[in-house]
Amino acid sequence: MEISIEKVHLWNFTLKENMYNAAMILVNDQVEEPLKKDYINHDIQKELKYGVVFSDFIENTIIRKRKRMGDSYMSNYHTLIYHLNNFCKKNDCVIYTNSVNETFLDDFISYLQEENLKQGYIKGILSLAKAMIKKAGNYGYAVDVTWDDVDIESEPSFSIFLSMNEITRIYYYDNLTKKEKRIRDLFILGCLTGMRYSDYSTLATNNFREGYIHKLTQKTKKQVIIPLHDYVREIINRYDGQIEFGLCTQHFNRYIKKICKKVGLRDIISYSYMRGGKIVSETKEKWEMISSHTARRSFATNMYLTQRMTAFQIMSITGHTTEKSFFRYIRIQQEDISKQIAGDIIFRK
Repeated sequence: MEISIEKVHLWNFTLKENMYNAAMILVNDQVEEPLKKDYINHDIQKELKYGVVFSDFIENTIIRKRKRMGDSYMSNYHTLIYHLNNFCKKNDCVIYTNSVNETFLDDFISYLQEENLKQGYIKGILSLAKAMIKKAGNYGYAVDVTWDDVDIESEPSFSIFLSMNEITRIYYYDNLTKKEKRIRDLFILGCLTGMRYSDYSTLATNNFREGYIHKLTQKTKKQVIIPLHDYVREIINRYDGQIEFGLCTQHFNRYIKKICKKVGLRDIISYSYMRGGKIVSETKEKWEMISSHTARRSFATNMYLTQRMTAFQIMSITGHTTEKSFFRYIRIQQEDISKQIAGDIIFRK
């Protein structure tokens, strides 16, 4: 992507923060290498705005918040920084807080599309950028208010869930190695508790009390109390409450796909999504689409389909804070909705 930007050297000292680079550094009366053009200066401005380097602001903000927010928070924003730096390299520019305006964000979205990224991923990156530029404004740095005018359409992510019959098939499948059985049991535990992998893979004896799981969730730092399913009780007894396995998510996902392939979860799944601004269609067997997070989606969806629990009750276990986010999360297909409607008294004689 080529973007024509008029070369304008920007002297940009911010006295409040000595962590940021000055526009030019004077050493022994010699002018060292000047700053690259500021992306915001497409048009000559009568009055120069003062901002700070956006990626530096993000880095310092997430370092300060790391202890409270956790590693996943850091990881997400490092992804944003990575794409900002790549954008700057491609366009030979620097992005300041006041560079993040409507024009920049439109160009940034185009860059992300040219990187052949999925639309849902791009929307996530855009949301992170907008959250940080809003924070910069709150901290008193120069920002351009037109950043809030840019958005892209949400694209429902396509994810599968496992029915209770499929979960039972996996649980009782026996042609597995000792290691595979332990991984299988851990996955089943996730399917029947609704926890994230970071939580169900770190359960220990002290989390099981009086027929319930008590767990402070890693991501949201919320306490959840989950009743024990019979399969979960069996798994706890099998390992004397020591469920923790110490397997990273990537290795776990690799194993659980292999296990589900052995079980025979080979239904053909066809779906479409946006990538690089174009519609892409794919077809896979079901086992290929199963991961650690499938467990959590399966729990939420199965509990909802029973119609014996309200959305609020399920959300108290999964930790969702709004019904909007919950219903976007569960995997209810049109066929399932039609079956629910068909059972209503209005369709009976």
